[in-house]
Amino acid sequence: MAPTSRKSSPNSRLFHLIGTGVAGVSLAHCGAASLASGQPDAAGMVVVRHGAVAAKPQVKAVASPAMPGVNVPAVKVNTVGYPTGWRKLAIFNVEPKAPLVRDAQGRVVLEIAADNVEARGVDAASQDAVWQVDFSVLENPGTYTVEGEGVKSDPFEIGDGVYRKAFVAGMKHFYFQRTRMALELPYAEWEGTSYTRAKPSHVHADVGWDLEDYPAKKRKWNVEGGWHDAGNYDMYIPSTAPTAQGLLMAYEWNPSLFLDGQLNIPESGNKIPDLLDEARWGLIWVLSMQEESGAFRHREAVMKWSPEKPADEDRTVRWIAGVSTAATAKAVAALALAARVYKPWDGPFATRCETAARKGWAFLQANPKRILVDGKGSEQTVWDDNGEFTAVGAKFVAATEMWASFGDASALALATELADSKEAQPTELIKGAWANLSRWALGNLALNDKTPVALRQKAQTLILSAAELLRQQIQQSDGYRCASKPEDYYWASNSQLMEKAHILLMASRVAPDQPWLVEAARDQWHWILGRNPNGYSMVTRIGKGPDRLYHMEWGASEPPPPGYLIGGPNHQNMGFLAPNAPAKALLWDNPELLSSGLPAHSMWHWRQSDLWDGGFVDHDKWTDGWWAVTESDIYYNANLVLVAVAMQQ
Repeated sequence: MAPTSRKSSPNSRLFHLIGTGVAGVSLAHCGAASLASGQPDAAGMVVVRHGAVAAKPQVKAVASPAMPGVNVPAVKVNTVGYPTGWRKLAIFNVEPKAPLVRDAQGRVVLEIAADNVEARGVDAASQDAVWQVDFSVLENPGTYTVEGEGVKSDPFEIGDGVYRKAFVAGMKHFYFQRTRMALELPYAEWEGTSYTRAKPSHVHADVGWDLEDYPAKKRKWNVEGGWHDAGNYDMYIPSTAPTAQGLLMAYEWNPSLFLDGQLNIPESGNKIPDLLDEARWGLIWVLSMQEESGAFRHREAVMKWSPEKPADEDRTVRWIAGVSTAATAKAVAALALAARVYKPWDGPFATRCETAARKGWAFLQANPKRILVDGKGSEQTVWDDNGEFTAVGAKFVAATEMWASFGDASALALATELADSKEAQPTELIKGAWANLSRWALGNLALNDKTPVALRQKAQTLILSAAELLRQQIQQSDGYRCASKPEDYYWASNSQLMEKAHILLMASRVAPDQPWLVEAARDQWHWILGRNPNGYSMVTRIGKGPDRLYHMEWGASEPPPPGYLIGGPNHQNMGFLAPNAPAKALLWDNPELLSSGLPAHSMWHWRQSDLWDGGFVDHDKWTDGWWAVTESDIYYNANLVLVAVAMQQ
């Protein structure tokens, strides 16, 4: 298992075992075993999609991932496009013969010279033959395709502002993850498709019981706001707090890009940038999880696993788990940042965040020994709060935010100490994931003029060294210019790729005289939006994005809501999809109609029965599932937005 993977355990998504017989829930919303085959569920309901057929006997598994020229193009491009003035590369998986570019009318606008074609051999992560074809000379705005003899790319645009939609969609995603509110028109809509929720979710009488009293229901918490963590309905401080922090960091990167009315959310028109309104929805839940002691409770979750049904129909008992050091430190970091970001916009809220951050910091100082949450026997994972990880990164980022916002001397002292920690070393920084936020801590120190000179220089050196570790992989090793090595395709590989891109972007601000850093960050952005072995954008409704994603509320929506960054190729958990090609462990081209009703030659999946029909997993088994590759997470999207803000022109 990869120790930096957010959900690295093969059993980490066992809440999908609920089926129709476990926990006695009705799965009227999506396709567990009985529903996928059109059979009655526990409540006697029958759900059939796409004219579903009877369950099929298991067949021998045949991996059929992204195959160039068969089920994905043999010419890969950023399926959104390229800004004028940027380097523009296409990836050919066959030898480029007479490569050229055509416009939307089919006219040849550029014949690509041989000296702009570079053979790169076989790419290790995909096992694709790769040629990099440079057409940067093309600058005229328009819609184009790159072609060769018998091969053609997907269409893309060249122009200014081509990534504005991706930027907005990545932020809009959070509205569709909100809980404790109805999702109503005109807000719950994207390009003519509605994604509504009739009633507020998770406001029922069994929300907020204190897990410390389990199984008794003695004390109750009044929780507010918040986002569902992922495709499930549970909520965790270790993901929500860094998510809110990431959004606020994006705002600080370039405040001019964030506008009121930009996201079409209920708060639009209040004269505050919509992103800050959205981040506040997450922060008010974080605030509601603080004890009088100053510590923060770890999560709001069910004891087993969230049921697969619409969010406003979920009546499962939700418990507030105990205190943890990781949750407290990450909450402190997010709230300390919020105190300075919101000050010009909402003074009372900024003060509330400051008070909470100071109380949380005082708790951490008074309780330096790591506190692990007691799950009271719950099947819910504690994510980064276990023996596989440490709380050092969380404390480090909390210290740097307390220093940046309040000039706290104790925080500066701890930050100085933790800059020498193992977690702050370059080899650890590039591993990524939410368990170690030291890269953000170093960025805070490196880019703050008030940081003491020696500490600032140390932080800058560590960031630049981490970026340099990525250089060989991007420029020489990976044919698609991806920063991920073959062994990096584990859970949340897409999110961790965006983390690497953000390291490169922070390094570019430290060393603006090294243009390769920006170019390398752009390469990761191109990978995410389609210039990858799978030939798809990894963001829903952006470019040629996923047709479906694993999600309890939105899984049945085709197309899915906008802006969701999916987890991505996961060879650790789903290697059977592409046994020798880690970067392709994502897609399966089903050769015929599936019992879920999915038509033949569909590349994207989310129903477990599709794996059974394909023979990848034994029928009625849930040990592996599409949640490992096509599920989203709010933290993934925070990383997407952090990179997207730097891609705007």
